[in-house]
Amino acid sequence: MNLFFDLLFPKTCLGCGKIGQYFCPSCLDKIKFVNYQICPACEKPSFFGQTHRFCQMKWSLDGLISLFTYEGIIRKAIHKLKFKYITDLSEELFNIIVTSLDKSSHFDLIKQYILIEKPVVISVPLYWYKENYRGFNQAEIFGRKIAQIWGLEFRKDILIRSKFTQPQFGLDKKERRENIKNAFSISPNIHSSLFNILLIDDIWTTGATLKACGSLLKRAGVKKVWGFTLAR
Repeated sequence: MNLFFDLLFPKTCLGCGKIGQYFCPSCLDKIKFVNYQICPACEKPSFFGQTHRFCQMKWSLDGLISLFTYEGIIRKAIHKLKFKYITDLSEELFNIIVTSLDKSSHFDLIKQYILIEKPVVISVPLYWYKENYRGFNQAEIFGRKIAQIWGLEFRKDILIRSKFTQPQFGLDKKERRENIKNAFSISPNIHSSLFNILLIDDIWTTGATLKACGSLLKRAGVKKVWGFTLAR
């Protein structure tokens, strides 16, 4: 069946249009890692993404990890997955993530930290209607895969998206904060104080969504919450 669809609708590189795969070797070489990690509070450079001591507040994120710069073929891939529902490209993108985390010394300290802390991995949830309509949650896809890479536990029953919101795309910083106000809740059956959490989303733009989720988790008793995004 997959072969049949590949013949009718062949995969084309998101960068150059070459037929065969979504990321051809030539365009793959052009993907850029972030040059440095940032403090999620002030967004200035920070040692492996840890929130600066002078920025740390009681309910704020404890750090932020991002892999790629949000441009070029990575931007197109996330857009296709998120808005065009082309789910099969997630496997190719996952392979890029695995290779990046395994071979790049840029992430050595991050890998060591995560393997020591052993956080529970969760993803930013979609509203139930949107997830049912779309058929998947792209953040959950990558959350499960990140958990798989590092042998971590993935949980879907901690964060709940309890209100429908419009897409954050195209909104300014203030509008993004207002858009997701009271959009999330915590499952009443979860004893969150037992966990350190790695919170997965696809993109860090203003950070409004991750900050809102992080604050909610910390207020529920989670000890540490780090954000993790594919791109920034």
